[in-house]
Amino acid sequence: MTIPKPYNSITKTLSTLLLIIFLITPTLAIQAAQTEQTPEAATPTGIPLSQVGNRIDELVSSYMHEFTPGFAVAIVKDGEIVFSRGYGYTDMERSTPVNPSSTVFEYGSISKLFVYTSVMQLVEQGLLDLDVYVKEYLPEDLYRELNFQKPFTMRDLLNHSAGFGEFFFNLFPDPENLETEISLREGLLISRPDQLFEPGTASSYSNFGNALAAYIVAGISGREFTDYERINILGPIGMTNTKNQGDWLGDDEFIQMKARGHVPNGRGGFNETAWAYIPIYPAGALRGTAEDLARFAIALMPPQGEASPLFDSRDTLDLMLSPSFSNPDIMRGTHHGFMSYDGIYPALGHGGSTRGFNSDFAIVPSQRFGVVLLTNADGGAGFIEKVMDLLIGNSRDTVPIPTGNLPDAQVFAGDYMMLRRHEGNLMEFANFLISAIRVDAVDENTINVNAMGMTLTYRQTEPYVFRLISSDSFLARSGYELRFRMENGRPIGISLSAPFDATIATFGQSVAVLLVSVAAGAISIIFFLAMPIIILIKFLRKKEEPSVFNRLSNALLLSGTMIVLNNIVLMIRALSDILNTQTSMVTFHVWINYVLLALAVILLIASVVFLIRDKINVKLIRSRKVIYFSTIFFMAIFLVVLWNWNFFVVM
Repeated sequence: MTIPKPYNSITKTLSTLLLIIFLITPTLAIQAAQTEQTPEAATPTGIPLSQVGNRIDELVSSYMHEFTPGFAVAIVKDGEIVFSRGYGYTDMERSTPVNPSSTVFEYGSISKLFVYTSVMQLVEQGLLDLDVYVKEYLPEDLYRELNFQKPFTMRDLLNHSAGFGEFFFNLFPDPENLETEISLREGLLISRPDQLFEPGTASSYSNFGNALAAYIVAGISGREFTDYERINILGPIGMTNTKNQGDWLGDDEFIQMKARGHVPNGRGGFNETAWAYIPIYPAGALRGTAEDLARFAIALMPPQGEASPLFDSRDTLDLMLSPSFSNPDIMRGTHHGFMSYDGIYPALGHGGSTRGFNSDFAIVPSQRFGVVLLTNADGGAGFIEKVMDLLIGNSRDTVPIPTGNLPDAQVFAGDYMMLRRHEGNLMEFANFLISAIRVDAVDENTINVNAMGMTLTYRQTEPYVFRLISSDSFLARSGYELRFRMENGRPIGISLSAPFDATIATFGQSVAVLLVSVAAGAISIIFFLAMPIIILIKFLRKKEEPSVFNRLSNALLLSGTMIVLNNIVLMIRALSDILNTQTSMVTFHVWINYVLLALAVILLIASVVFLIRDKINVKLIRSRKVIYFSTIFFMAIFLVVLWNWNFFVVM
């Protein structure tokens, strides 16, 4: 029997389909089983990546308006940007939306990570030794001009342990009045702080130290640091929308893409602030987008066993991200410049802050997870901390309850002062605002640490070591652990997991001395502002006989008033923008102090001469004597206060 051809064709087709189904069914079953067994990628806190956007949206909706007008976030996982989004506005006038791929933010001190990376590139090439004194890498004339008191190494610069205090002058010159660009060499010379401690014995955050490391990189490579950074770091990893100061200055197209910086206006809103020019630019002048910075995170976390595009060898990357301190009792959180971050898994990162901007950058190498958070407001750090907690978490809820005999926390109570402080110039008074630390015992194993108006609560987990258990402070992410340094059973200092070590406050750094100085200065100010008015009223009422002595006495009083006014203006100018204080402005007022002091001395001598003469010839009324001697008394007190707080130091 002959089967018709159409029937033959149908049979073959059905047979083929059955064969295909038979062959692919096991494959589909295996894939389905694998899908069920492979969980969706998630953040270190366990949030599936598909839900991250909604969770960040919720935080933005609830809190962002309190902290910043604009915000950009980029998240990387397993070598890819898996989430990026912009929120709010780049400016308050035009309400331009933030775009994570094109809106340029100021990275601030995240810029330092690029300096540390450049240092490790030269280490890999054998051109730089971390443990050789930096004198070997600096021009002899510059080293002589910088006049360091104590020798230190490149490792000390990476660990913020070169001994430097702080020098807040000249950090942000007014860009509108800047006539010529300041070279990195010039920036170092006008920004050098004193060395307050022996290198390698403590850690104190230093912008200057980072910029000095960049200058050494430039010297060894034979290129300006901006050029070295662009050629060896930004270019190879595709950060095409990121530039440092030497490249973005004068680049109008790039600057047009930049978000405006903002400061809170005290009424729930924000005011725009001027953009920042930074003479020691490697430490904080890098600008770019969130997605560009995410590419840096990807480059720091290549697949296991593979090299980073930033280095020839994977070993160099692993070395850079490993601890660089030598003493486990100090500098516990430093990893060749990267800071150890508190998280559910070990994390590394760095925050950034310039005038009008706050930012943060963190990587979790074991999870190949990274996060970039950029805001365009001074208060943005508070919001950043909430997002960081959402994405990488923290260990505060898992800090162990202490067991066994531990020192009573009351032993550690007292006043401390950060090593990142001023000494020997008139900004020393600002130490009480930005460097003072107060430790109070809550119970036998718990302390409160108050710094810069913020409170952090720590629990003792082993003798003299405390772990953070509660805080909303932006210091919490890197300052999650502290260790008290002891001598003869008493604390002499604090070593943090962040480079903000402190020493016990001396008598001269005590709150009592501050209060006495403030009270003495305030009473003197009141006297010199009020008494000229009283003298003028008496003159208008003609209740006092004119004489040479009276005129000299009044002139002495007015010289005291001018000294008071000169220093009030100086204080207002310094405190209104503490980071923008210039040495030229300070020096101007200091020289006026000397001129007025010389005038006061001349008037005092002359008035004494005529006082003796008039006492013989004319009977001085009692009130005139009281005013005269009160003038001398309060002027002496005020001058002592000024001298004690370095208001006569010429810089």
